[in-house]
Amino acid sequence: AGVAVYKMGEKGAITITPEGEVRTGIFRTDALKPTGAGDSFMGGFVIGLADGLPVSDAVLQGSAAAAMVVARVGCAPAMPTRLELDDFLGSHSGPSVA
Repeated sequence: AGVAVYKMGEKGAITITPEGEVRTGIFRTDALKPTGAGDSFMGGFVIGLADGLPVSDAVLQGSAAAAMVVARVGCAPAMPTRLELDDFLGSHSGPSVA
């Protein structure tokens, strides 16, 4: 089954699966810069899928990774570790509805 994710920056993302479409908001953060948001979203999303997460949880993981990266200085050094990502997801209630 295929999955498509349409990323819309501050407006969140739309995930399209054979079951339908789901719109996901973003985790609000004090963004320093937009650089790296898309790459980190995709990294978090793909790792989530590889780990066997449901698509909806993988999208949340991607959104969390993007929020963390835009709130940090730099790009590659701003990418979160798995532990940092798990901590972030555990301490945030979820993304704002876009």
